Amino acid sequence: MNGNIQVSNFNTLAPKISKKDASFLPPVLSIAIILYLLGLSGLIYFTGQKVVDSLKEKVNVNIYFAQNTDEKEIYKIIDTLKTKKYCKQTTYLSSEEAVYAYKKELEQDIVEILGYNPLPASIELSVKAEYADSRSLRKIERELYKLKNVSEVIIQTGLIDEINNNKKLISGTLAILGLLFVIIAFFLINSTLRLNIYSKRFLIRSMQLVGATEGFIIKPFLKKAFVYAISGFAIASIFLSITVYFIAKQADELIFSGNLEWLDDATLKSDLTFASLYLLLLLLAGIIISSVCTYWSTKRYLHSNIEDLY
Repeated sequence: MNGNIQVSNFNTLAPKISKKDASFLPPVLSIAIILYLLGLSGLIYFTGQKVVDSLKEKVNVNIYFAQNTDEKEIYKIIDTLKTKKYCKQTTYLSSEEAVYAYKKELEQDIVEILGYNPLPASIELSVKAEYADSRSLRKIERELYKLKNVSEVIIQTGLIDEINNNKKLISGTLAILGLLFVIIAFFLINSTLRLNIYSKRFLIRSMQLVGATEGFIIKPFLKKAFVYAISGFAIASIFLSITVYFIAKQADELIFSGNLEWLDDATLKSDLTFASLYLLLLLLAGIIISSVCTYWSTKRYLHSNIEDLY
């Protein structure tokens, strides 16, 4: 019977989560802010990767053919290029179309000036982002020169190298920023939860005095920490979704005039997998940090002297 009375006393003393509990909001908001900042750094990284990859794929490889090359031969080469792993897209520009483009851009008719058409037929080859580096492009260049009637291949390797170097710099900066956010997250959430548990320090001591074990005392605090993490993650996810929309819209309009492909059939699965895993890691980070901080803070009061409670 005494055992039943003890259990009843423990359950009465154990901290409950209430909608009217004023201590619920501060830890939830602090977790939400930190998870939002962590998510934002990942979002910026993901957006930056998309933008950089799209920029690399817009740096075309220009393949020029010898004069009077039969169009049938060129179309055969186009069909061959489309089977290559590195090929993103091909655009054929005939000799006549090249003259028209020249006239439209420079407002001069080169045929009237020279008396003949000096511009050869060409293919603009868009290379997939994973092949847009100096080493791969040089290999592609050697392969293209082996094609029949190809007179010149022009690749802007300098521009590609500059884009890749900037990508590395941005990735490194975001990695450092993400680590900084994790450190800030730990200390901010730890401070908030410690203040929250500090207000329950006499309750913890009362539970000890009636014979409650450490595990029994810590368990409800860990449950509250879990709820804090879930609630904070939900709030952070809502604001991240809103931020995603505006960042994607602005990046698309300012840089690509509305033509940036955020999701395509080739990358849809990998992009959605990345987004799902990142959100899961974000949730786990919130749960782990809040649980660890709660455990440490509760243990501190479990082993403190009565004088330290005042």
